[in-house]
Amino acid sequence: MRELLIEIFGNFTRLIILLHIVSATLLIGGLFVLRVVAAPVLKRIKDDKDRVEKSLFLMKRFGIFVLPVMLVLILASVFMNVGLGFKYGNPTMYILVHTKEAIWTFIAFNFIYMIFKYKNAKKAYSEGEWVEAEENIVLMINYLIPLNFVLGFIATYLGIILRGY
Repeated sequence: MRELLIEIFGNFTRLIILLHIVSATLLIGGLFVLRVVAAPVLKRIKDDKDRVEKSLFLMKRFGIFVLPVMLVLILASVFMNVGLGFKYGNPTMYILVHTKEAIWTFIAFNFIYMIFKYKNAKKAYSEGEWVEAEENIVLMINYLIPLNFVLGFIATYLGIILRGY
């Protein structure tokens, strides 16, 4: 299996690195736009029911967007980790690879938690509990998304260090 990954990476190195960089950029950029652009617009909606409904729609669309982006990012990461041979190279770089993996794993679990909070918000909304639904949405938009943004930014910086730039 390892040999196959190395061969595929050797044949498609530039494409895999491009997909990795683009997916990380889309993920971090999407988090930034959601928090800095979309959230303030949603806050300006006066009607609680309408605000919660539009927030739920936004979070659903973001979830649909982020799932394939995360899958491409993870797949490209596996190819790069095996293909670039970090395991057999500089131990410091190998530690950085594992640090990035830990950060992205935390980000993935944070997204899974966001799905749980989204489902809670959607259930509360369908039952007419707009305050509870909004509390779940506020947790996602004000805390979980900025946390993922900062962690993704740190992981990107570590990636730059790994590439030697």
